[in-house]
Amino acid sequence: MDRSKRPHRLELYEHAVQQPRAEAALLARMYASCHDGESAHLLREDFAGTGAVAAAWCESHPERQAMAIENHGPTLRWAERRRGDVDDLHLVEADVMAVGSPKVDLTAALNFSTFIYHDPASLLGYFRHARKGLRPGGVFVMDLFGGPGAQRLGTQTRPADGFVYRWEQRSFDPITHRLDCRIHFELPGGRAIKSAFRYDWRLWTPPEAIDLLRKAGFGRVEVWAEAPNGRVQPVKRLPVAENWVLYLVAAR
Repeated sequence: MDRSKRPHRLELYEHAVQQPRAEAALLARMYASCHDGESAHLLREDFAGTGAVAAAWCESHPERQAMAIENHGPTLRWAERRRGDVDDLHLVEADVMAVGSPKVDLTAALNFSTFIYHDPASLLGYFRHARKGLRPGGVFVMDLFGGPGAQRLGTQTRPADGFVYRWEQRSFDPITHRLDCRIHFELPGGRAIKSAFRYDWRLWTPPEAIDLLRKAGFGRVEVWAEAPNGRVQPVKRLPVAENWVLYLVAAR
């Protein structure tokens, strides 16, 4: 990261939050697990932001292609400046619900993006649309977080690449599960970017999401999480914890 000038909030986000190469490798492993080792080639990254995962997917193998779909124009244009030369990466400015083709092997909705849907009908509609966009046997992957800590107000702080990352949970409604979260950055020299990102989310639980995935027509839904050996893999149960993160892997 160039420290000679004020970094862009999207660059800070990528450094603090994402691990694109690891996420691309995990997606490939999830698909292979559902298909006896067969490889996926065409990825669709919904709610893609800067398209970092889609770009890492394309760079991981010469036969891989990806669509990164993002509806926020300034974010996509920043991604174009950063990743416009990545072979077989297609950046698309659109609402994910408006993109219907081509059909893909694998669709990913990461960084808790599905939390933007606040009611079951809307989330079910998205799941149905995601399934429709998959080839026969295609796989859809999403992530969730939760635990008592996910409902507790406060701020978590950790150092990142030459700056400080702050995650704030500002409000939570136990009735609606509506959650107001913020990301702040503290930069060298006392500079700060407050509320660099704001999230108006609905905290979905795994049973709710799994039920809606099955209603959307997915025939197989697996829970993947970090096992005691440190590897993310299919699990049957999670230990009680203050905070947890898991993935739902749904096969068409």
